[in-house]
Amino acid sequence: MGRGLQPGRAEGEQQGTMAAAVFRVFGPPSVLQYERDFPKPSRRKGEVLIKVAAASVNPVDWKTRKGEVPRFTVTRPKIPGGDVAGVVQEADPGSQFKPGDRVFGCTGQQAPWSTYGTYAEYVVAPESTLLPIPERTSFHEAASVPLAAMTAWQAVESSMPLSGKRVLVHAGAGGVGSFAIQIAKAQGAYVATTCSARNADFVTKTLGADRAIDYNKEKFEQTAQPYDVVVDLIGGSYELRSMKCLKPKGHFAHVINSGFMHEYGPLRGMFPLTYYMGKHSLMGALGWGPRYTVTLMNHNADRGLKQLAELMNEGKLKVTIEKVFPLSEADKAHELSESGHVRGKIVIKVADL
Repeated sequence: MGRGLQPGRAEGEQQGTMAAAVFRVFGPPSVLQYERDFPKPSRRKGEVLIKVAAASVNPVDWKTRKGEVPRFTVTRPKIPGGDVAGVVQEADPGSQFKPGDRVFGCTGQQAPWSTYGTYAEYVVAPESTLLPIPERTSFHEAASVPLAAMTAWQAVESSMPLSGKRVLVHAGAGGVGSFAIQIAKAQGAYVATTCSARNADFVTKTLGADRAIDYNKEKFEQTAQPYDVVVDLIGGSYELRSMKCLKPKGHFAHVINSGFMHEYGPLRGMFPLTYYMGKHSLMGALGWGPRYTVTLMNHNADRGLKQLAELMNEGKLKVTIEKVFPLSEADKAHELSESGHVRGKIVIKVADL
């Protein structure tokens, strides 16, 4: 459940307010304003109050700000952000966490109906969404992982173990894609990924992909050997083309995207999106085509974050940070994310802890 503004403290009271990046109207990055005296959230039973060191940017953050989600679901004013890394300030008696613990997780507060996201000095999060930050992992690295990496994990989870399987990841240089490549490689899969020529060395030499497919020069569906799993972060025509290079009993992992909307427009794109999602889901369920799943990310730490933390401890999951912005420049972080030319993740630094 989300929450609105929490009354009960006088505006401007030192212990009752915090700095945050907030939007009150829909629009371009400039509507995301830095405010110094936004009311602090109040902790409820089962939640942890966190002093935020860093957050990271995910597309849902700026899509919500732009009004590209159903606007009636968005509570305003709204602080964006779901990913957090920080230090525990307060927790329930008997909690696994105590004040001073370094924690990270996907709080779920990026949801449109929640006022309090993670682009702020403080946030509250359900205890079930948090884990201790792995040793030798910085706050910036930890904040980059949860939503993107858990989405990647949950997209391919039903096809695990991936050892010996052929996996195709679309948009492998981005946040979710970069983690999907590493998760599949850690399990012994052969991994190909679509990317620009600029990112070919990055996805192969840094992330470990076996093959980089330049989407400007090659047709990824023209492959001698079909794939067992396709992770689609683009959608639209990519989905239709991907069906041609999947094994009959393969797995198409649809990670919620707006490909058809980009190709046909926001309204017209809804028809092919829902049509093909329904068609491919039904055909897969009846055994007439590849299995088709839609990834709706579960925020609980036991749905991938624990396993990802183990990979981080083992050095098998690398975090690539494109750029770090201070909280006061969250609008610039959104501007860069919206450009679509980001390698890995964008971090918002909130405090030195």
